[in-house]
Amino acid sequence: MAAAEDGEVDRQLLVADALKSSNYPEFVSMLESIEQKKKLLTPPQLQYFHYLRGWERGYAGDYDAAIPLYKSVIADSVDQVLRFRATASLVSNLSIAGRYLEAYTHLDLLTEQLPKTTDLLAREQGLHAAALLHNQAGQYELGLDLSAKLLQERMGLRGECIARELRVESLYKLERLDPDGDDVSLALDICGRQKEIVFANIVRSFQAHAYIDKARYEEAIGLLLQHYDEVQRTRYLRVISEFDILLAEAYWHLGDAGKARSYALRAIEKRVPNEVTESLVAAYRLLYRIADRQGDAKTALSYHEKFAEADRQNVDDVTTRSLAYQMARHQALSTKLEIDALNKQNQVLQLQRDLGSKAAETSRLYIAMLMAGLLVVFLWAFYTKRRQVHFRTLSERDGLTNIANRPHFLALSLRALDECQRNGQEAVAILFDLDHFKIINDLHGHAAGDHVLRKIAAVCTTYLRPNQHFGRIGGEEFAILLAGYNQERALLLAEQLRAAIASANADGALGNFAVSASFGISSTRTGGYELHHLLACADTALYSAKLRGRDRIASFEPPQPSPNMSLADAASFGAR
Repeated sequence: MAAAEDGEVDRQLLVADALKSSNYPEFVSMLESIEQKKKLLTPPQLQYFHYLRGWERGYAGDYDAAIPLYKSVIADSVDQVLRFRATASLVSNLSIAGRYLEAYTHLDLLTEQLPKTTDLLAREQGLHAAALLHNQAGQYELGLDLSAKLLQERMGLRGECIARELRVESLYKLERLDPDGDDVSLALDICGRQKEIVFANIVRSFQAHAYIDKARYEEAIGLLLQHYDEVQRTRYLRVISEFDILLAEAYWHLGDAGKARSYALRAIEKRVPNEVTESLVAAYRLLYRIADRQGDAKTALSYHEKFAEADRQNVDDVTTRSLAYQMARHQALSTKLEIDALNKQNQVLQLQRDLGSKAAETSRLYIAMLMAGLLVVFLWAFYTKRRQVHFRTLSERDGLTNIANRPHFLALSLRALDECQRNGQEAVAILFDLDHFKIINDLHGHAAGDHVLRKIAAVCTTYLRPNQHFGRIGGEEFAILLAGYNQERALLLAEQLRAAIASANADGALGNFAVSASFGISSTRTGGYELHHLLACADTALYSAKLRGRDRIASFEPPQPSPNMSLADAASFGAR
């Protein structure tokens, strides 16, 4: 009877494992059924149950509960395949929870075990975890490579669905995704056949992103509403929140502020607790814009503060991911070089001890050869150090314009503001945004748009000194931090930059279109020394410049608005 009961529990565990991502409610129901007989489980069954319970907790966003469960399986299970799967799930949960250095530490262990792992499901999880972590660190080309390897191993199976979803994500982040192309249709087809609803709708979220990027708002709304109820039934908060903010943004672009506000509020309500994501940042930014347009200054200001704080946390998280990746890779390489050098030194010492029993000439030859080996190791270490510097530079520069990217610009500006505050100096933030840039992209192609961005960055760089920090912080949005400047000097420089940008394509070399930019300026005298607040004030002034006709400069001054004045009106009221 006990053996029969054991066999039934084993069957339930296997069925639950197979259902966990395709039918989450049934999976949870089966776990609760097994929970009732938990005291009767054998040690291997208990470890398998802990693994599945960890998966359930991680799916629900309770990473503080999931991570210890995975670690207990890794420490206690005698099943090597289960330990490998638990490690893969642990890597995914650590990365989503923002514990990136720890995630890379376990990923190194996973990578070492992968060649010795023959279980196909375990290998699928390992490759998925590695690709997911690399994508989160912004290493999308690596994510593409890993998804290709997973696709090769798991063609026609559940793993093909996961691989194609990862490929769609990587292509979108690399701005190479065609929403109507084969990559999307193949991913949806295989995930549908495998009944992997969550992965299919992750693919649809990137497809909708691409539609919105191309101003195909009705198609994005139709796609999202068609599968909206299906997504709700998955109970997967990350995808639910993503669908809501995409619908909110699409309705906003179509001028339906009521529906945009409703879906933005749902995105905030349905987010993973205590987690700051790009969806949350976008929701607060959109609610601020809606309240501002409606003239509700108090509500707009409240949402703008929440947006600024969420954006700060999200940017910090992006920076942490990138640094964790660089540190993990450099640490692994440094450790290997240290081991190689120690091995060479040990061989030299051993030969020196054997000198008395060998011919002097032969021994000297051996020592010379080993010393040459040490020299090679030294040169390789030197080369590696140079590569580390190179990689660090790449991680800090915008790949298109070769100026500081957003995380590096923010880091430089934080240090500059701290120094100005200590020395009692004023500083000024300048934000500028290219006018009607989307029209240039739509009418003349992304290649022309990229050419414009490179040209503008090069033109502006000629007017700036090395200690004046200049970075690209968005698609066509740039920022400058001027330490030791007051607002009057900054206005003069901004006017020079505005005029230079306006004449950048006077000869039509970039194409048959005009180029101009709108500028917003905020000084520490009015915006304080907290970077994100200073940039938020400059952004408000930039918004005012856009409203007043574009191709102009607006300075932020704290207004004394009437109760019915919107934030944009307030910025215009205080702008010179």
